[in-house]
Amino acid sequence: MKRNYETAFILNPVLDESGTEQEIAKIEEVVGREGGVVKEWDKWGKRRMSFPIKRQSEGYYAFLRFEAEPASIERLTETFKLDDNILRHMHIVLDD
Repeated sequence: MKRNYETAFILNPVLDESGTEQEIAKIEEVVGREGGVVKEWDKWGKRRMSFPIKRQSEGYYAFLRFEAEPASIERLTETFKLDDNILRHMHIVLDD
């Protein structure tokens, strides 16, 4: 049974606009490959972080709402950890 999730991302701020869009497209591709359906993006843009992450004091914040199988979240997490342009991410299960 598919569940609704929201994933918060902080992308590397050194990416230009096309690089950021490529990262977002990659994330959508990973979600789709795992059987998920992207519902909505909320892109906040570059923001100052309260503490440095990987020597960066700013990051590009984006939020993704999608529907996927619970087992796919672990595989998504592994994929995101391997991407150096994703500074942090967090998955949240949304109530139906």
